[in-house]
Amino acid sequence: MKLPGKDSIHLSTSRYLRQYYSVNGLAAISRYSTIKGIDKALLLEDSGMQASDLDDPDFLVTPEQEITVIRNFIKLIPVPGLGLIIGRLYHVGLLGMLGAAAINSNTVLDAIKLLFRFEDLLLTFFHYELKVRDNLVYITMEELFDLKDVRYFVCEREFASLYRMYQDFIGETVVPLELHLAYPKPPYAANYRGIVNCPVKFNAERHMIIFDKSYLFKPMPMANPLARKKYEKECVQLSQRMKRRGTITERLRHEILFDKDGFPNFEQLARGMKIKPWTLKRRLSAEGTTYKKVETDIRKKKAVNLLQTTTRPVEQIAAELGYSDLSNFYRAFKKWTGKNPGDFRKKKLHLR
Repeated sequence: MKLPGKDSIHLSTSRYLRQYYSVNGLAAISRYSTIKGIDKALLLEDSGMQASDLDDPDFLVTPEQEITVIRNFIKLIPVPGLGLIIGRLYHVGLLGMLGAAAINSNTVLDAIKLLFRFEDLLLTFFHYELKVRDNLVYITMEELFDLKDVRYFVCEREFASLYRMYQDFIGETVVPLELHLAYPKPPYAANYRGIVNCPVKFNAERHMIIFDKSYLFKPMPMANPLARKKYEKECVQLSQRMKRRGTITERLRHEILFDKDGFPNFEQLARGMKIKPWTLKRRLSAEGTTYKKVETDIRKKKAVNLLQTTTRPVEQIAAELGYSDLSNFYRAFKKWTGKNPGDFRKKKLHLR
């Protein structure tokens, strides 16, 4: 079916990883864990969160906290394709006011435009781009940071949740023409068929979903323009509150921790944060810290995490952390932990 005048659609979210997310996503994981008999204390270990935080609708989590909980979750429930299972539990209600506004839109395209507009209220770690060519829609998804050992889970959760939310919107499941995934085929690849019911191409150049354009113009059965306006106003207020949240130290830490190119220098960070270097230095000082202190703390935590969760050679970890001289990394790590990297890794493996 040709839909004239609707071939120039191009929507995109930003490539900026937000500093805070709704707790709703982790609350869904927690509920599933409880069903499986998992203690919340184990699920939240090393996250800096308490069990009561999962019941607080106003609590916000950082990407670091979410990844820590996901990593615990995967260890506690080592089920192949766990992300596909959890993604199916991510219904539109987890988006709160944004989900309520979207489900009251006139068409699926109207809902998508709204979701992209309020991207800071989404639960995603991805950059999205939607393009229409001829009668096909191409949605590409780019990971905003290196997901490392939780990559399969996070990606699978994302794909499965997209199908679930579309079904929530119109009451029927979208059947894509193709799903492209930019990672190797897992042993449980057959599980994908139960979710997407279309050809799946692994080791693709990028994550991408291709489907017929007619899906964009499906009418929403719960369309209500007045209700949408009401919820949209609340989304504006919530978005503004989230953008104002946090100290300059927390923001700096976030920028360093999730920088794709490693460890940016102070001037690069200031420029990325749209703050003059001397202003950034002054504001950090007012909060009782310095760029060097924040950077050192992150190097230490990254080093410990990589030694605990990967089998990468120490030389590779040192390079990733910005140490061109391996001996400098050894000296720094021993200062942080009292052990050299090799002994630290052996002890952690023995404790497991």
